[in-house]
Amino acid sequence: MTKSVKRLYETFQPEHYNLHIIPSDKTMYFTGSVEITGKKIGRPSRRLTFHQNGLKITKTTITKHDKKGNETVAICRINTQNTLHEVRLHTDDMLYPGQYTVYLEFEAPITTGMAGLYPCFFNHEDKRKSLLMTQLESHHAREVFPCIDEPEAKATFDLSLTHPSNYTALSNMPIKDSSTEASLTTTTFDTTPRMSTYLLAFVTGELHKKTGKTKAGIEVGIWGTIAQPEDRFDFALESAIQSNDYFVEYFKVPFPLPKVDYIAVPDFSAGAMENWGLMTFREVALLLDPKAASQSAKELIAEVIGHETSHQWFGDLVTMKWWDDLWLNESFANMMAFASVHHSNPTWGTWEEYISSDGLAALRRDAVPGVQSVKIAVHHPDEISTIFDPSIVYAKGGRLLYMLKKYIGEDAFQKGLQEYFKKHAYQNTIGTDLWAALSRSSQKNISEFMNPWLERSGFPVLTVTQKGKQLTISQEHFSDNPDKADKDRVWPVPLFANRPDVPDLLDTKSITTTLDTDDFVLINREGQGHYIVRYTEEAHRTHVMSLVKAQKISTIDRLMLLNDSSMLGRAGYQPFVETLELLESYVNETEESVWGVMSLVIADARRFVEVDESLEANIKGLVRKLIEKEYKRLGWDEKDTDSPADQKLRATILGLGAYAENTEIILKAKELFEAYKDNSAIISAELRGIPFTVAVKENIPGAVDYLLELYRTANSSDLQRDISGALTATRSTDAAQKQLKFITKPEVIKPQDADRWVFLMLRNRHIREIAWQWMEDNWQWIEDTYKSDKSWDYWPRYAASTCATKQWQDKFIAFFTPKLAITMLKRNIEIGFEEIDNRINWLNRDLAAVQKFFKQ
Repeated sequence: MTKSVKRLYETFQPEHYNLHIIPSDKTMYFTGSVEITGKKIGRPSRRLTFHQNGLKITKTTITKHDKKGNETVAICRINTQNTLHEVRLHTDDMLYPGQYTVYLEFEAPITTGMAGLYPCFFNHEDKRKSLLMTQLESHHAREVFPCIDEPEAKATFDLSLTHPSNYTALSNMPIKDSSTEASLTTTTFDTTPRMSTYLLAFVTGELHKKTGKTKAGIEVGIWGTIAQPEDRFDFALESAIQSNDYFVEYFKVPFPLPKVDYIAVPDFSAGAMENWGLMTFREVALLLDPKAASQSAKELIAEVIGHETSHQWFGDLVTMKWWDDLWLNESFANMMAFASVHHSNPTWGTWEEYISSDGLAALRRDAVPGVQSVKIAVHHPDEISTIFDPSIVYAKGGRLLYMLKKYIGEDAFQKGLQEYFKKHAYQNTIGTDLWAALSRSSQKNISEFMNPWLERSGFPVLTVTQKGKQLTISQEHFSDNPDKADKDRVWPVPLFANRPDVPDLLDTKSITTTLDTDDFVLINREGQGHYIVRYTEEAHRTHVMSLVKAQKISTIDRLMLLNDSSMLGRAGYQPFVETLELLESYVNETEESVWGVMSLVIADARRFVEVDESLEANIKGLVRKLIEKEYKRLGWDEKDTDSPADQKLRATILGLGAYAENTEIILKAKELFEAYKDNSAIISAELRGIPFTVAVKENIPGAVDYLLELYRTANSSDLQRDISGALTATRSTDAAQKQLKFITKPEVIKPQDADRWVFLMLRNRHIREIAWQWMEDNWQWIEDTYKSDKSWDYWPRYAASTCATKQWQDKFIAFFTPKLAITMLKRNIEIGFEEIDNRINWLNRDLAAVQKFFKQ
């Protein structure tokens, strides 16, 4: 039985930290001291307790402050509770509530896990170099200095760093002063505003930057290692300035700090982190090579910058009290990032991309029984890292807020946020604080509307039955396993219909209404709600299919119809063949975001190949038919007149054509690879991965060795991702074994990329057996590398996503069942059991009909 989290903030409330850290990337060790001023509260006791994890406390003093003056309190014993991440300072004298200053000196090794204080490695002029950086979210500040490491324990910070004089030092605030002695410099930063410990950050190393200013005059800096050319900072700088200006205008709250820095680091587990005033990014999420800039890369960088910049208000200026309200940070940042990108780049189709990517990821994950709710209780320290489910607390939470915005209107939504920030700046909040502000601005009961969505997992399927002018709409809990659905659950569902004679809200199990005309109704117009829709009448479905084929309904409505059908088919609410028949109606489709969902449905269909390999040839035939018109329109050559969406769509069409073995596409891809290899051709960054993949799958002699060497020497994370995607598509067991030898070698494949590499190999049925065995044989390395990281529970999640037969189900159960005792893995293992079982049931249930569809 797990223990509940003990809240140290309920015993001591820090007000200020005076912190000095002396890290060394030569000895891989650091020492430090911290002076914590704060207030002891609660009952008198003979101890003060702080968080620490892995620190050796070498010296400490306690000073009590009262009307009589300052009094040093004798400490009789120091002990650490490593399982609770605590250091306890015991005294002979009773410590009464009041003001205290606690001074501690400490030391610890610098470890290579990508949390706490850790090194990043990069190559520059044939030398391997390093920088040191911090990643303190969610509860890793305690690995760097003793503290009250809880989001509610906001305090101000004075930070000093002692580092090699040739290194640059960065932190949340501007530099206050510095002094040099011998080869070491001590850099002191300005005092921070009140903020949570997990937002403190610093980086030291050989760095350079490019700067600009916002409309308000705030300096914006884009930083990277000296190995990165300065021109790769340009796009990020433009995007960062645009994002800052947008949020200042939208929230009507000035940027809270005197400067804001964005830094690309070589080793980083997450995509990015919102440290206040010093945001950290993977290089692929911040740097853009102007000579090889794909539209996809631009959109990724702009969206991640928007996400982290919005956090400077959501999460940093106003912070959740405890991790169960993490959605107050991440859900808002998820949705507001797309708002920022759309504002700056209105031709990119950002909201279509939002619905087709994050929106559908949320729906598909949320349909699995046992998945977490957006707001979820945290009962154990190790559970904190497990709640960062990207499909739920980020994507679903963001989608629910998008639904709320559409329900109450943009003006009410914006005014409510402005009030929320002004009232709670530099403080901590819970969800009801936000609902109160939005209720006042909208004149609606927002808690009543939102809590059923946030506090429970899942969503409804709306069944729409229209007979002439009579319309009946009912709701029920949708589940990939309908037997486990809660039959009595009801949500307040905004209907977002395409006509005004349909009620705005369904908050009962069913409603029946009489329409003004018998024109067919469409529900959830523009995909504004977090639910799916099922139309029961054949004439209604036929009408919808005709609208799709003629493209007489919107882009988002087309993609939602196809996704809804696929989810209904996979869960058994209708035959999956109905989805395949609907897919054929998309033969005239021209929009990239819809093709993204078509690709998803094609991937669903390919699941059946796991149980009947003979189906693959027929599936490829369907794909060749679907892409024919768009391949003829787009071809291989990029044009100046291409829209941003068409630049991405070309890659989608060619990638599908390569899978489907379109002869012309395969031959051209081989030709381009050979020319690229000989330095006689440049392939656009958007298309580069296709010739690489074809070369590997077609076993072009020397292709694997060439790409492995290109990966090792590449100075572009974007290029490396294309290479790894291609290499892991191999059908050769020898090529797979060759790659797996490098997974544990960080000088070749960084740990930040190693997990994705293995996950891609597990997805490949031709080499899955080898990759799975590698995972079993190297589990200790996996645990040592990722156990302190939020990505550790991705291993059971992505392993489960590849299992579609009884054989693989047995493998998953045998390997992961003993690991249920690991708190950080437990939830995703249990969800994996459910997901695999549902997938196998689906494939068995629909196999015969799918075989008939493809072989008729």
